[in-house]
Amino acid sequence: MKPISIFTYLYLAILLVFFYGCAGGDSQQVKEEREAAKQEIAEEAVKAWMIKSNDYPHYKPVVFGDLTPRYEKSTRTLQLSIEIANEEAIRNTADNKHKLDSLKAEIAKYKSDMLGYLLPHKFQEQNMAGEIINRELLFFLDTSLRVASALPPESFDYILDEKVFFRPDKDFE
Repeated sequence: MKPISIFTYLYLAILLVFFYGCAGGDSQQVKEEREAAKQEIAEEAVKAWMIKSNDYPHYKPVVFGDLTPRYEKSTRTLQLSIEIANEEAIRNTADNKHKLDSLKAEIAKYKSDMLGYLLPHKFQEQNMAGEIINRELLFFLDTSLRVASALPPESFDYILDEKVFFRPDKDFE
């Protein structure tokens, strides 16, 4: 072989190693960007739903919580859901984050048990007297990130593990 061809192969090998090394590091970043995009889509869906709703004519968004996947409680997902809730309650450390990410990756394998997403939302509205009232609703979104239902905080526990189906409303088509 000529010396130039050896250097060419070596150069290509270095490029391949560099390319795959960089691509592997980006997978976490890509995943975070995808989750941020889902959060934005869900927030926009909730804002549109609130604006089109006749119940909240003076709606003003304040803050959105984290978009959380919701799974049907089964023998496969119940224990993982409990462990995720326990880890989320613990103060964030590097080890805690690693374990939480691992648990979330494991529960994500059960896509067939996924019911949709939950998104808590605090907002302001005006009553008939013109007073500003702070309110909170928990939004249930289907797997396509469409608003299926919204409940006040006192009703949260009654429906968390129930299926909420998307039903298009004639006012929102």
